[in-house]
Amino acid sequence: MMKIKLRRRTLLQAALALLAIDAGKAFGEDAPADKPAESASAEPAPLDPKRLLPAQLLLGRNLMDQLAHAKQKRPNIVVSPASLTCILGFLDMGANAQMRRAIRHTLGFGDNAKEMPDSDLEGVRSTAASILHRTGENGPLVLANMIVFDPASQPYQAALVGLRTAGADVSVEDLKKPGTIEHINNWVKDRTKGLIPTILDEAPREPGLVALNALYFKDRWKTPFDPAETKVEKFHGLDGKSIDLPMMHLTEGEYAFRQNNAFVAVELPYASEGYRLVIITTKHAPAGVHEFANVMDWLAGEGFMPLQGEVALPRFSVSGQEELLAALDVLGLGHARTSGDALKGFTAVSQTISRVVQRTELRVNEEGTEAAAATAVTTMRGVSPDGYVKMVVDKPFVFALRDRKSGLVLLEGYVAQPSELTGSAAK
Repeated sequence: MMKIKLRRRTLLQAALALLAIDAGKAFGEDAPADKPAESASAEPAPLDPKRLLPAQLLLGRNLMDQLAHAKQKRPNIVVSPASLTCILGFLDMGANAQMRRAIRHTLGFGDNAKEMPDSDLEGVRSTAASILHRTGENGPLVLANMIVFDPASQPYQAALVGLRTAGADVSVEDLKKPGTIEHINNWVKDRTKGLIPTILDEAPREPGLVALNALYFKDRWKTPFDPAETKVEKFHGLDGKSIDLPMMHLTEGEYAFRQNNAFVAVELPYASEGYRLVIITTKHAPAGVHEFANVMDWLAGEGFMPLQGEVALPRFSVSGQEELLAALDVLGLGHARTSGDALKGFTAVSQTISRVVQRTELRVNEEGTEAAAATAVTTMRGVSPDGYVKMVVDKPFVFALRDRKSGLVLLEGYVAQPSELTGSAAK
């Protein structure tokens, strides 16, 4: 019996080795020799949160800076480092060596080869898979990825298999047909529970592929706000004007605070272990996004202390839609993505990333938080002191919605003009 088991194991290992060789040939056809084939053996471990979280916060801060420079007087900037990182992690599987380095640098993993091991984005893909395994389809956090190839791009069969094995929904469909774009939008709507109804308005010109990530989060506060304590109060804007918003209150108790002479922050836990919302605001006059630069590292959740105090927070919603390609080019993606063979491991036809669009939604009320993000990448064929703390978030603030266990930053942003939220965010 032992010999039979050993022989079966040997045959299985041989079959896997042959599959890996075939996949390597297909992924590597016309690809650089220094791009190793994806291994069919041991599955990589999830990326260490201590490495992922700093990269996520750096990516979020860099995107916010670029978007703030691109458009003046924008009241809100909300991005999802997690959604962008997840989908670029899948595109990394078919990228040439130059593109892989550019993706890692752009995503905040470092500038030189020693700081950018190949395992980084393998670990990101494994992190996403572990979240699905940890939470299932019913949350609080659900991630999903889909890659749609246009048949004219001539995708390699092994690339389709490799992407499916890594956890993406993969199909080959005519991207110029309205029905395909409708299918893509319905996929996003379904995966975000309706918070993001559409992501693309039309098919890309001379389409190569569309790569999508959808993220959905919903959870209750560990300590809910009492609806009876909510009352309409003033929220003060940068322009000196104020708007009326329902202000929720956590009355006197012990909460995790951090502060200095100018800023005060709170970290609020959710019912599900590991998830946190950090909010930072000013103690005095309202501040613009760049004035938070010296305290953005607080969003990592370090340096908070349990102190007696109270918290007032608007019941609000905020939505965002951003074209990210110009910002990503500045951050390091530009030169690599415009090379004709940037994604040569996927298809026989050269293609160039032509658009990166992201939509976000955040809803916060007395019960909890509901959030969603969707990112679409399209290609074209080639061509501190102790004491009592009273924190009132009645002026612009920055925030980060984090998963402490994985290190992913689900949403990060600056809010100067929140919208009143009606209805429930978390049931």
